[in-house]
Amino acid sequence: MLPIPQILIDNSFIFSIILGSIFLLGLLRAFYWKYTRLMLNAPFQYRYASQYLRQDNAFTERVSWIAFLILILNFSLLLIFNKSYYSFFGSYFSIFLSIASFYLLKYLILNFLGKMLFAEEISRLTVFYSFLSDKALGIIITPFILILFFFAFNINHIILSIILFFSVCFLVFKLYWIWQVGTNSFGLSSVYIFLYLCILEIYPFVFITKGFFY
Repeated sequence: MLPIPQILIDNSFIFSIILGSIFLLGLLRAFYWKYTRLMLNAPFQYRYASQYLRQDNAFTERVSWIAFLILILNFSLLLIFNKSYYSFFGSYFSIFLSIASFYLLKYLILNFLGKMLFAEEISRLTVFYSFLSDKALGIIITPFILILFFFAFNINHIILSIILFFSVCFLVFKLYWIWQVGTNSFGLSSVYIFLYLCILEIYPFVFITKGFFY
């Protein structure tokens, strides 16, 4: 009779990742709240986005990098939620690297297109609005990630629905602002903007959402 292997759940690793996100949030709140507040409002109101973009300095760079790290930490935990804990550690770091690679690839593609088409300013603004919205979302979902893993009652369906709702809202506003800036500020063809949004914004979101929720 073969022994039945036990799968042990090590919550200490999960808690350390969430604690790292909370620590980074504490840094933003303690030292860079002015710029963090601008970043959180920017995906929804153009004047905040414009103000945040104009204040391009060392402080906004730090806020951007800290927020980006929070984004990767939280998104990795969210995507690993339904995985078997037997391979949790390897899966988490694989997803972490995959998310980081995706954003790096998107950044390189946009910069390459900007240089090739002599539209570096358009490329810079596209990167700004696309990454800005995702970083703000990564910060917003931090408490929901904590509840998802450590709440005493099983309300996972409700929390996942809330996260999905916020994700859709941020995606809609991101698509709207990229479309507005592309068409109104630079006079780009609607066809090109639509192709970009479908390939690098909508399709990855639909693919991940379908694989996670369904």
